[in-house]
This record gives sequence, structure tokens and C-alpha cells, in this order.
Amino acid sequence: MPKEEEKEEKTGLIELETLKDLIHLIMRTPFPTINHVKLTNNHYYFMVMGGFAGVSRLIYYISQPTEIKESFIVYNNLEDTISFDNKLETRGGITHLPIIHIKSQNILTPEDFKF
Repeated sequence: MPKEEEKEEKTGLIELETLKDLIHLIMRTPFPTINHVKLTNNHYYFMVMGGFAGVSRLIYYISQPTEIKESFIVYNNLEDTISFDNKLETRGGITHLPIIHIKSQNILTPEDFKF
């Protein structure tokens, strides 16, 4: 009987236009956090979700040449605005999304972000 071929896991990349688009998506998840990794000369801010339609996982991301220095992205649900802060506050209509800075990883390479 022929050996069943192993399916290669495929990652689906979805580049978003703005940081606000990423925030809108993340706000609908149970654990709203943003991952950050620097690859070559770009900073990538992303979230990983389970896959569908022939891919094992989806990565929604934006890339930019500058790093967000603050610890939190602050999303104002009432005004649909974002800002940045280093301290966590609790106010109605405001969500502080922590940025998870990745020190090292073996999952993503700069070549992975090419279409």
C-alpha cells in the first residue's frame, strides 16, 4: 500500500493596510494582544489565528520601519482612535492592548513576508 504523503503546513499571510485595521481585528479576539518582531529593517506587528481554506494558520500583520516604543496600544472604542502609552489605565470605552515583544523566534523569516 503506498505511503500517504504528509501535507506540508501552509501559513496564510494577510497584510493589512493600517494599524487601526489590525486593532479592529484584534479587538474581536478573546485575548487581545499584539505580537512584535523586528526582521531586517522592518518592525512587524501581527496576530496569529487558526487557519482555514487549505492553510494551517493565518497571520494578520502590518510592517513599518519604526518601532512602537510604548508598551500599550490604547484603543478608544467610542471614538475609534488609537494612541500609545506605557501605563495601564482602566476607563470606560478604553482598551489597552499589550505589545508582546519577541526576543527570538524560529517561526518567521523576512522571506515569509513576500508574496
